[in-house]
Amino acid sequence: MVRGYLYSLLAVALWSVNFVIADIVSSKITPIELSFYRWLVAFMVLSPFMRSVPKSIITVVRDRVVLWSFIVASLLGISIFNTLIYMAGRYTSSINMSLIAVTSPVFITVINRVFFGRSVRVITWFGVLLATVGCVVLITKGNFAILAGLQISFGDILMLLAAISFSVYAVVQRIPKGMTHVEYLFLMIFVGLVALLPFYLTDMFLGNSLSVNLTTLSYILYLGIFSSLVAFYLWNRSIGIIGSMQTGVAYYLLPVFVFLIDYIAFRTKLNNLIVSSFLLIFGGVIIIHFTRHEKRTN
Repeated sequence: MVRGYLYSLLAVALWSVNFVIADIVSSKITPIELSFYRWLVAFMVLSPFMRSVPKSIITVVRDRVVLWSFIVASLLGISIFNTLIYMAGRYTSSINMSLIAVTSPVFITVINRVFFGRSVRVITWFGVLLATVGCVVLITKGNFAILAGLQISFGDILMLLAAISFSVYAVVQRIPKGMTHVEYLFLMIFVGLVALLPFYLTDMFLGNSLSVNLTTLSYILYLGIFSSLVAFYLWNRSIGIIGSMQTGVAYYLLPVFVFLIDYIAFRTKLNNLIVSSFLLIFGGVIIIHFTRHEKRTN
């Protein structure tokens, strides 16, 4: 059980760097390129170790429910989710993106309740509210007037779609018996890349080309290895151990990890407001953890 929570925390920590990199390279590479190259790196790294893939494909195809679940998870988790994040970053502010990103656990809870009939206690919803308020306090630095000034933009809509797509991915993702997590992830990456390829080729046809330099290459390698391979593997493992609802709770800690990156890299100062927001987030996460139970799916 403890392993499941540790895996989800590590996955979110690795993904938090993804947001920072996306903001840095937004003017140097298109969203489609960034998404395609990160998954291409992940595919190339895994390929030499995937000798049993034909057997894994049979495992997925022979069960129609598993097949459709796999296709939906691949398209949403690999092709769509991060591409939408990179696109949203061009049209909206980081505040808006952060506020919308942390709605994923709420969507996961709602989807599990509405479509799968999993009961959610009132105290659990209180935990969801507490963690959400903590995220808002951290992101707005306690100045809630910022929220009144926020305007819905095309980027906000894209980010909302990204949050929903990630939530659906987390819920429908199921690893068939007889298949390893690495094999499942490899097949997901392959399907996701195939879906991205037409958009990537269109991008190239329109004249967009990657300006290669050591810095950009290092960002793509990080995204391809750590944010893609390692993080998604850990996330999938977590879902297999503790279920999508409990795993999704860790996503509330995304702003905390982003702050820690700023603190280490840019010497952001710690103050009472930040500590209070951390306490609210951790309080909400603890409440959700101890009041919501989901049967293990694998």
